[in-house]
Amino acid sequence: MGRPARLWHDRGMETPRYAWITDNYLNVLALNEALAAQHRPNRPPSKVAELWGESETCDLISGAHRCALDGKQIRLEVEALGQTLLFELEPLRSPAGDIVGTSGRARMVEPIAAPMTMLPEDPLVEEIAQLGSWRYEFSARSMQPSLGLLRLLGLPPTGDLGDIRAFDHPDDRAFVRAAIEASGDTYEVEHRIVRHDGEQRHVRERATTIRDAHGFSIARVGTMLDITAIKMRESWLRELANVDTLTGLGNRRLLEERLGAAIMRSERFANSCAILFIDIDDFKGINDTYGHAVGDAYLVEFALRLARNVRASDTVTRLAGDEFVIVLEDLEDDRAAAEAAEKIAAVLREPLAVGALKIEVRASIGIAVSPRDGESVKELLERADLAMYEAKRRNGAGIGIGGSRLLAKKVPAWSPRLIEGKVSSSKDRPRFGTQPNVSHSS
Repeated sequence: MGRPARLWHDRGMETPRYAWITDNYLNVLALNEALAAQHRPNRPPSKVAELWGESETCDLISGAHRCALDGKQIRLEVEALGQTLLFELEPLRSPAGDIVGTSGRARMVEPIAAPMTMLPEDPLVEEIAQLGSWRYEFSARSMQPSLGLLRLLGLPPTGDLGDIRAFDHPDDRAFVRAAIEASGDTYEVEHRIVRHDGEQRHVRERATTIRDAHGFSIARVGTMLDITAIKMRESWLRELANVDTLTGLGNRRLLEERLGAAIMRSERFANSCAILFIDIDDFKGINDTYGHAVGDAYLVEFALRLARNVRASDTVTRLAGDEFVIVLEDLEDDRAAAEAAEKIAAVLREPLAVGALKIEVRASIGIAVSPRDGESVKELLERADLAMYEAKRRNGAGIGIGGSRLLAKKVPAWSPRLIEGKVSSSKDRPRFGTQPNVSHSS
């Protein structure tokens, strides 16, 4: 095709105004003098994608023209020909109303100074608040970080921030990107970052878009708040809700959660799970003989012994008082639960050291296996409880399976007996302060 014709020049505009017309194939049919002058002494391009000089900008502008060919009116602000230009595109129609091309106009946009409220916060305030702020200019594609943000990311005050998204934790990047893309002008997202020194932190990031008088995006400003301490406290509170405060084992809430999950996994993988319901025989006699301080210390030592003699995949919990439940997962068959119970019974035959005392240990154990004895948390607990009471009914220190039969040999009834040392009066009883924390197996 020949050299594109020139359109009118709008002498009433104080800033250069560019105008052009294309056909349906984005060939330039006409352009005005101001736009033609941008390409002298060379001949003006014949394709719209070649008018604006930068490949990324050309792709964006070409895409906008294609939208206009679909019948849409487009306004966008981009940097082209060394200037920030406001583009306005609309479909060019024939007298019959058919779209035969596009009509485009562009004019310079004067930069708008940032409001004072958008400047970085006082460095001392940011340091106290563990906060950082930033401003990203779309036209210049530049990021302006505050000192607080550089400090939060582990960079020196004169460091180069680069792409702020590069600090997102690799496992969180897709999540953060999706949250930002779905949010529109304003977003808020909590995620992890990896600082320049490799340390991981939790942050709450907020940002909003600034638009000019024409509604076009010119910048985005945001803040990043370090919430690592908050997340650690939340985690601690969640753990505390699942922990028995005396022994440090899991409590009933954790038991029901872990047992429910174990039942679901056993159904999925076609294996078995089981629980051992353990009750200390005549624990009241220990309290009456040695006092409640010794009784509490006895429970702590009992819990320690249980926790040290299970697999890492098992969960030890204190149900209430002197009742303990162990959740056994990934069992090949029912016999594996009985073998685990026999192992626990064996280690419980050794006396417990409580301060200067050594006190005999006796406990009854009830076993319930899923799916044989039940397929719900409630059913398994009830069946194991019945089995434990069957063992206790036969003078204790036994193992009951499914409430029907015993594996361990029964022994005569007993009362708590001091093996070493003696307590002559209540004032001579050992006093125990803070008890050791026992971590349940996870």
